[in-house]
Amino acid sequence: MYQKNRKAYRIAILGILSAIIIVQNFVPLLGYIPIPPLNPTIIHITVIIAALTLGTKDGMIIGGVWGISRFIKAFIAPASPLDLLLFTNPLISIVPRILVGFVAGYVYHLFKNKKEKDSLGMILSSVLASLTNTILVLFFIYLFYKDDYATALNVDVSNLAKALGAVVLTNGLAEAIAAAIIAPVVAKALKRFKTT
Repeated sequence: MYQKNRKAYRIAILGILSAIIIVQNFVPLLGYIPIPPLNPTIIHITVIIAALTLGTKDGMIIGGVWGISRFIKAFIAPASPLDLLLFTNPLISIVPRILVGFVAGYVYHLFKNKKEKDSLGMILSSVLASLTNTILVLFFIYLFYKDDYATALNVDVSNLAKALGAVVLTNGLAEAIAAAIIAPVVAKALKRFKTT
């Protein structure tokens, strides 16, 4: 009976979080804040919640749902001309999102058996997972599209690394702080249902 309840719980949470991810991707201002040329996101928080609540594998599944949704959105509803260029590349749209789930789940797993450090584990995994997304997306943009991206930012290519570093220190840290505050609170609430 316990196994059956646990499986039903997992399927229900995966379904709910997948639906939330899809809505966040396609409904303006629910998942992305349109500040060109980048769209800072809060969708990573949903992926982190999945990893903290269900584990690494399910965090990666929800990350994959985000990545595939983002990939499709770049073709059918691009938020800016750069979307079609950047996010139609699966290395930018999908891979970092799956790794958000992996990092959140893996780092949290390191703390999971230490009850007194559960909150610290959730906070640290949320921050690192959030930064994983920001850093990898910007790294792949730099790797594959630095000339086009430098032009969009109106900076010289030689200064692009500094400009991207500034994005990590502004958008990236803001996203990480939001994740560190929101994800643990929601994950703890969802985990209570798991034990009832």
